[in-house]
Amino acid sequence: MLIGIMSDSHDNFQGTIDALRLFRSKGAKMVLHAGDMVGSGNCYAFQGCGMDVKLVYGNNDGDRVVLARDFARVGGEYLGDFGVVEADGLKIAILHGTDEAMVEALAACGKYDVLVRGHNHRAEISHGESSGEPLLINPGEIWGHFTGRRSVAVLDTSSRKADLIEMGSCKPFREMLSEWQKELTSKS
Repeated sequence: MLIGIMSDSHDNFQGTIDALRLFRSKGAKMVLHAGDMVGSGNCYAFQGCGMDVKLVYGNNDGDRVVLARDFARVGGEYLGDFGVVEADGLKIAILHGTDEAMVEALAACGKYDVLVRGHNHRAEISHGESSGEPLLINPGEIWGHFTGRRSVAVLDTSSRKADLIEMGSCKPFREMLSEWQKELTSKS
């Protein structure tokens, strides 16, 4: 089974739709979102997507009650701050990853085959250095303005391999801010 993995959409509705289109085109059956949807309006991008969708909360998620309600309305499931999903015999742990010590402890505990996280917006896939450590997947960000690139990941449960997929670039907010500051000082 193919599982689409995304994180840190930060209300980027179009980016979320683009990711879901990409997952559908690859034949994904499930989507995992590692937090920071932000507002409940983004939940509606998942309506009718035809994939089993599961999320965890991120540190920037606003009204958790409304997020859970609206996401349930479109058929998704919030797992809380931490969740475990079983797919094709794999135990997949998912969390936002705000606490790096928690991420490291989960990676070292030996209970999970895959660990999905977000938060730092760094797209990466790594294998544990010792046997028993899970495949760690951070899909990067849907928002794009933190790193300047939008990315997702796709996990193939049969091969136990994941790929990062670039979805395009955009101007990082630091660059936009610098341009704005120059504009302000040139008009003074």
